[in-house]
Amino acid sequence: MILAMAENLKPYMTSLRREFHRYPEVSGKEYRTCGRIAEELERAGIPYERTGETGIVGTIRGSRPGRTVALRADMDALSVQELTEAPYRSQVPGVMHACGHDGHMAALLGAANILMQMRGELCGNVRLFFEPAEETGGSLEQFEKAGWLEGLDGCFAIHIWSGLPVGKISCEAGARMAATDLFQLTVRGKGGHASMPHEGVDALVAACAVVMNLQTIVSRELSPLDAAVVTIGKMTAGQRFNTIADEAVLEGNLRSFDAKVREGYLEQIRRIGENTARAFRAECEVSLYRKGTPALVITEEAAAFTKRCIKKLFGAESIAALPPVMGGEDFAAFIEKAGGSFAFVGGGFADSSKNFPHHHGMFDIDEDSLRIGASLYAQYALDFCSGE
Repeated sequence: MILAMAENLKPYMTSLRREFHRYPEVSGKEYRTCGRIAEELERAGIPYERTGETGIVGTIRGSRPGRTVALRADMDALSVQELTEAPYRSQVPGVMHACGHDGHMAALLGAANILMQMRGELCGNVRLFFEPAEETGGSLEQFEKAGWLEGLDGCFAIHIWSGLPVGKISCEAGARMAATDLFQLTVRGKGGHASMPHEGVDALVAACAVVMNLQTIVSRELSPLDAAVVTIGKMTAGQRFNTIADEAVLEGNLRSFDAKVREGYLEQIRRIGENTARAFRAECEVSLYRKGTPALVITEEAAAFTKRCIKKLFGAESIAALPPVMGGEDFAAFIEKAGGSFAFVGGGFADSSKNFPHHHGMFDIDEDSLRIGASLYAQYALDFCSGE
């Protein structure tokens, strides 16, 4: 029944996904997107409330007592210039849905319509979380402050994944996505004329050495069996081509699955930064260190439950093993608070030449993943709320 309903709703979900894709909005600015979701919830007869400026929560009440589950879809787009020639390509210069969030919203709205049609079979309550600003750390605090985490027995989310063929779904136990932390190092030297480097202290040269030496954290300070990433994504230094830079600012991020690895990062980047800069007569300090989302970890019980839902809908052959991903996902914090599960839903095209990584300007998804995602959202809610 769920699959048939999802098939009937596929044109609806496809149209919504393409509309969201045409009019993307960056983190915290999802005003039009939030308004359209509110319209669709009203059309389906689902009561809702706003959270913060752009978050929204719909509530579906079942006909019988049962548990309460939250289904989450993220809403924000990225500051990426779209490079595709799709008829539904972004109409906003420099902004696009390059991570599948447009598909998540469309699939959750599809699932909402399915659940409304099946309210006679639904036990308990389903909360529909449409979450803004996932790409910049997420909105857990605003949902929690508004009381939407109270009384939750669990939560569930999907991520449409271009690296997994459409029709395949992955939900493995263990760490699935990495913890993500941010840092900034400021290297200070002494400015001067480029023709007289001996009279200055070149912060840019010192910063370059710091960048290279930070890579030894992964290669020489951690076990070869530990998965970790230390990346400097931005360096700002100097004022002119013929001056010695008096300051350089490095901005980077840290990824890990293991809590011990994560806890060791701050001391490592401080020690390496300070001592490397000192070798060049410069100084270095950690001017910013912010812990981001934790690692997304699925328990054996949660993974097994999700797989039962997948098998019920699509058969055991649809389950695929996907290695852990070093990308971050703020839904990890929701799971830490309320328990729950997470699944990668294949969005890759049969023609592999059309598959591009997430956050790439050519990113797109096979839209049959919307039908699959909506079905899984709905099945998970029905089975979880009834205690199956």
